[in-house]
Amino acid sequence: MDVLTYQCPQCGAPLTFHEDTQRWDCAFCMGSFDVETLEKLEQEKKNQDTPEPEAPQEDAANMTEYTCPQCGARIVTDETTAAAFCVFCQNPTIFPEKLQGAFRPAKVIPFVKTREDAQKAFRKLCSKKPLLPKDFYAPDRIEKITGVYVPFWLFDCDSSGAMTASATRVHTWSDRKYRYTKTDYYRIERAGILNFGKIPADGSKKMDNALMDSIEPYDMSKMVDFTSAYLAGFLAERYDEDHEAVYPRIKTRVEESLENALRSTIDGYTGVMVQDKHFHICDQGHRNVLFPVWMLMSKYKGKDYLFAMNGQTGKIVGDLPISKSRAAAWFAGITAAASLLLFLGGLLF
Repeated sequence: MDVLTYQCPQCGAPLTFHEDTQRWDCAFCMGSFDVETLEKLEQEKKNQDTPEPEAPQEDAANMTEYTCPQCGARIVTDETTAAAFCVFCQNPTIFPEKLQGAFRPAKVIPFVKTREDAQKAFRKLCSKKPLLPKDFYAPDRIEKITGVYVPFWLFDCDSSGAMTASATRVHTWSDRKYRYTKTDYYRIERAGILNFGKIPADGSKKMDNALMDSIEPYDMSKMVDFTSAYLAGFLAERYDEDHEAVYPRIKTRVEESLENALRSTIDGYTGVMVQDKHFHICDQGHRNVLFPVWMLMSKYKGKDYLFAMNGQTGKIVGDLPISKSRAAAWFAGITAAASLLLFLGGLLF
């Protein structure tokens, strides 16, 4: 098993992928290369006769130790990490054997949003929250920003379903003496077929499922064939939940979508109550892909706050603390305004 770094063909320095240009740049000689050039260089390197690389050493905790080809330092990773950095020289390092065979992604969406974009998105998110402590979004509040290629499964599913509901339609009218109410009762049946393509679900136990779901959608039309060159300069994970493990989440998602679609066809009634529903979901295919995510961590009063930003679209989500003093002031202001309105209302009447 080998350690892979992408080096500048002009000076030998490490190359890093840049989101804005979609190219790999050298910070030393200012060289810039596209993916086709790097793939050609990688193939030429494989064709050369090279000594057998030193095999990584694994310990009892499933940690793997590699040697940094740039400075010789030891790089220790867990069994799912496929790309990382040397903590001493910051050389971006890829572990290609982690993404071989069944673990090799079919597609990848490259990073589009930069680290600076993630910082701006975090500040913008905080600026719209009046109850947020003022010192939470200080310039030095973000302790860590990490670009991660997260493993996702994409599913294609066919679904069919049927729904039975009871509904009412209420009419009211009145004359000079009485008010009348007429209620009509209906039995409603609906059935339909829906086909779904490229439904995503993250396949990493390290990632919070709700957080990964919240930063959707991704533009699937921007997926490209996977090459490890895109991992240079970022962390990357391989899946540790296979397609069978994540399929129940996909099944639930498809069932909810199908139910909502059938329910949306029932209109024009005063009240509707679903009595029975049956769904059939069929997995028509799945594949392993990598999607870009910026992970941001902020610590406030001893508690960690984690945020995730879609590395393609810039959508950011996460939990924020609430300032008790600002919340109390806000509540007091609302109460005072309501009391004033009640007082003025009393004067008017």
